[in-house]
Amino acid sequence: MKKTFILTIVLAFFTLIGVASAQTGSGTLSITANIQGSINLTFVTDASGMAVTGSTTSTASLALGNVSMFGGTVPANVTKTVNSTTSFDLSTPFDVRVDLANSASTTYTLAAMLSAAEAAGKVWTLGPTDISAGASHAMTSTGAYATAVPYTLKLTIPASAAAGSISNTINFTATAN
Repeated sequence: MKKTFILTIVLAFFTLIGVASAQTGSGTLSITANIQGSINLTFVTDASGMAVTGSTTSTASLALGNVSMFGGTVPANVTKTVNSTTSFDLSTPFDVRVDLANSASTTYTLAAMLSAAEAAGKVWTLGPTDISAGASHAMTSTGAYATAVPYTLKLTIPASAAAGSISNTINFTATAN
């Protein structure tokens, strides 16, 4: 028993000597980053508007489908107004939400611009603002972050417009104040 005890102590001693002579290395890693403020603009289906394809993303669309001045079917939550025999309007609300991170900004400005100016007599409006010319238009100068703000898109199509496809894009830009 005594020999076993002594043997255990001797083995433990040699183990410690082996650990003491083990090779080690060390180092440090420094981390740096520059945090920058950022804005996220997304489109959201308005509770009383047409379903936005790509809702809660920054690249959404409204597909109105086949429309006509007289008769036809109007998409759900789209309003069609016939203006005598001269034109008809299609309108629907949608929401724009702007979120902010890592910035002290309390409000934002929002601008909208039709991607290509409308040359065929059609009129594109957001709320009361005619954006048909393809120039940038201020929609708000004191937008509240983290709030879905409704805008009503109205497209006026003249009775003289040729049958065919209508396609355009509205570019929105939110800028921190």
